[in-house]
Amino acid sequence: MISTFNLSKLNSLLRDFYNITRIRITVFDDSFHELTAYPEQIAPVCQIIRSDPDAAEQCAACDARACKKASHQRSPYTYQCHAGLTESIVPLHLGNIVIGYLFFGHVFSYPSHEAGWTNIQGKCSSYHIDMDSLKIACQKCPIIPEDYIVSASQIMQAVAAYLCLERMAVLRRKELPVQIDEYIGTHYTENIGVLDICRHFQISRTYLI
Repeated sequence: MISTFNLSKLNSLLRDFYNITRIRITVFDDSFHELTAYPEQIAPVCQIIRSDPDAAEQCAACDARACKKASHQRSPYTYQCHAGLTESIVPLHLGNIVIGYLFFGHVFSYPSHEAGWTNIQGKCSSYHIDMDSLKIACQKCPIIPEDYIVSASQIMQAVAAYLCLERMAVLRRKELPVQIDEYIGTHYTENIGVLDICRHFQISRTYLI
């Protein structure tokens, strides 16, 4: 992890987001490890799905893939997870460095509970889970329209900006990505390339990329 988070202030901010949107929000570090969330407990639908170790592994892999994709953009990345629920991610940037991610989910965004259950049932059919319990949990999920998700994503993006502005996360100065970012910032007027950076820090091109 290349940054340090003030979890006390951060948890207060996450609670405010949840109180406004009623959507669970999570913070991941730059290595896609969960740091904190509000509320702490995941939704009943996800609890049932993750009761199968294979499904739980797919959840972690899905989160990591989404974080990687989100890291290449400054706007929210909204997608449907492997189990058919809607999620959204905003990368946390300090300068040019991604230090973590804000993530919300797992939202039931379908025209009806029947349509949602049909899709989720198909995606989860290979897992060893109680499908009757999963269906009941899906039927209890509030249906969240697409425009609400867009608005919540924009609020989350504002939360991300505020988090960095208020220094709820700070870079660890000795970490290599921080040193490279500072080096580029100092020499941005010069004609430096990838090989120059690799020679300066004595690292390979593959390691840098």
